Amino acid sequence: MNYYVDITLLPDAETNLGFLWHKVYQQIHLGLVENKVNEKDSAIGLSFPEYGNKSFPLGQKLRLLSETKQQLDDLDVNQWLARLNDYVHIKAIKSVPSDVKEYAYFKRNNFKSPEKLRMSVNARASAIAEKNGYDISEVKKRLLTSINNLEQQSKLPYICLRSLSTDKNICQAERKKFLLFIECHKTSKQSNNPKLFTCHGLSRRNKNEQVSVPWF
Repeated sequence: MNYYVDITLLPDAETNLGFLWHKVYQQIHLGLVENKVNEKDSAIGLSFPEYGNKSFPLGQKLRLLSETKQQLDDLDVNQWLARLNDYVHIKAIKSVPSDVKEYAYFKRNNFKSPEKLRMSVNARASAIAEKNGYDISEVKKRLLTSINNLEQQSKLPYICLRSLSTDKNICQAERKKFLLFIECHKTSKQSNNPKLFTCHGLSRRNKNEQVSVPWF
């Protein structure tokens, strides 16, 4: 990745950082979808330079990276965030430093909460019992014990979003909400595969399709 643009989120007394991440990331996602290079791929990747911040896990900065300056020009992030102008500071496009020595993989983690697991416990218990000839009540009991031992929520940072994959005739306010959990892995080696990012600007989880971004 050779070029980048930084976006700093500016919360105030009435608009907290979590809500602002939702609004900003939703718009960036829309922009990546509109500028995708094929059905499910984006040439632009995202980085979270303040990932792991103690005050707020994702920090206040979002970085967009691309191979060419033209790709960021075509996205025109100012256009997508125009309605949030009072809450973001968008810097000019710059070249990635030449002395980068560390890289990061930002990937989505499909975390299932204990609450969701409990909702499907009857179906899971029935399937396991039928397949293995176990007593269904005993299987259910063991599943519930396992679920109860899980932490109540993932420790990974997340952003609340609305799905774009549902019926396009449904207004945005009525689209299904979901939590996008984001994990980060650092490495000293840059990925050298030709794969692209998802339309959330993240690396895919499959090792053969992972794409890193410069960490600086």
